Order: sequence, then structure tokens, then C-alpha cells
Amino acid sequence: MAQKAWSQELYLPEEYLSREELAESRSEYDDGVITAMAGSTVDHQQITHNSAVSLDSKIRRNGCRVFPTEMKVRVESVNKFYYPDITVICEQPAFYQERRDTITNPKLLIEVLSDGTEARDRGEKFFAYQTLESLQEYVLISQDKHLVETFTKQSDGSWKYLATIGLESKIQLQSVDVELFMREIYALVELTNR
Repeated sequence: MAQKAWSQELYLPEEYLSREELAESRSEYDDGVITAMAGSTVDHQQITHNSAVSLDSKIRRNGCRVFPTEMKVRVESVNKFYYPDITVICEQPAFYQERRDTITNPKLLIEVLSDGTEARDRGEKFFAYQTLESLQEYVLISQDKHLVETFTKQSDGSWKYLATIGLESKIQLQSVDVELFMREIYALVELTNR
């Protein structure tokens, strides 16, 4: 989803949350700056939906929960609020200031890449997400090719990168012990760049 700065004025987290409750569209918060989120493409929505449904059907046995799109994640250490495309928690949700729309303990986060957000998802967001103690895996899904990239946290705190390529491939999500198939993720998506 392409994004644009909503205002150059700086806001406190509480001001952002108050505005977000009344807003007609979602915005993210970056250390005082509010960034409006633009709408997404049909492919972005389809990939997000497919991934969430497939993941949810397999993950419940592990006691985990899948939250697509509307759940905010608070990254306290860098003063940010984000809306990942998919958020997975496997413990009791830890809510930011008891707000039931904002969690602080995701185990797995998934972003579907777009031209407008890819650099931010790979850079700023991933850097911020790495400061979350609970986070074990970060996944980036391409919209224009059959490519899923996983970053898995290792016991020494480093992150292992793995690219899964091709429609006949499968992805092993180690953090939740689940296997997803590329065919499930890309069902009903017609890629223009194969």
C-alpha cells in the first residue's frame, strides 16, 4: 500500500491513537509523524487474504491466532505503531495500555510488498520489528513474482534469510511450525511479471 505523510506536525502517541479511533482510513505512527495509508490493489488484498486463511486453518492447533490487516503493533523502543498485513500471536495478547486494537507481542509478522512500501518494509519496519523481543519471524511476500522471503530469528539474536521461489514451492514457517504452499498464497492472483 502506498503511503504519504499526513502532516508535518509532531504528535504524541496518545494523540495519534485518539485520531485513529475517529479516522475513516488507517494511519501509521513514526515517532511523532502520522503517515496515512493508501488503499491496496486487488492482488495485495488477495495475497493477504489467501495467506491469512491458509495460515489460520493450520495454526489453531498450535494455540496461535492470526490477525489480518486491522491489528496495530506497538514498537515501544522506537516509538512506532504499524499495521502489518498479517500479525500472529501465540500467547495471551499483550495489549498496549489495555487497548484491544494494539498488541506488543507478535510472534510472526507478514507484509505483502508493493512498489510504494517495499523499501520501508525491508528497511525501517524490519529494523523496528527486530527490537520486539517476542518476534521470531518476519515474512515478505512479493506481489509481482512467486517469491516469499523469510527472516527467522536465531538463538544468538541474528536473523537467517531464506528466499522461496516458484509456484510449486512451499514455505516452512519455523516460528509457528506450519507449512504454507505457494499455490495457496497466490491463488486467484494473475502475475504480470513471472
